Amino acid sequence: MDKQIRKIILVEYYKRSKGISKNPKMHIYNFPQLKKINNKIIFQNIKYLIDENLVRGGIDEEGDQSFPWITRLTPEGIKLVELK
Repeated sequence: MDKQIRKIILVEYYKRSKGISKNPKMHIYNFPQLKKINNKIIFQNIKYLIDENLVRGGIDEEGDQSFPWITRLTPEGIKLVELK
């Protein structure tokens, strides 16, 4: 399941980088393919992508809540998407 979630995120940001995304401003938690997945699982996968240097982003913390964000794919992330 984790690999599928990561693939969805990477492919969407790849499409955004190419200007072909149908959801260019949509937050990760609202991606249609991820709607039924627990936000904690999505968060863990976003953190993994950041930690593995596949995306540029971060995690903002406000009180007891954390909000992940991604700005773009790294060259490693782009290679991974293009190989699949």
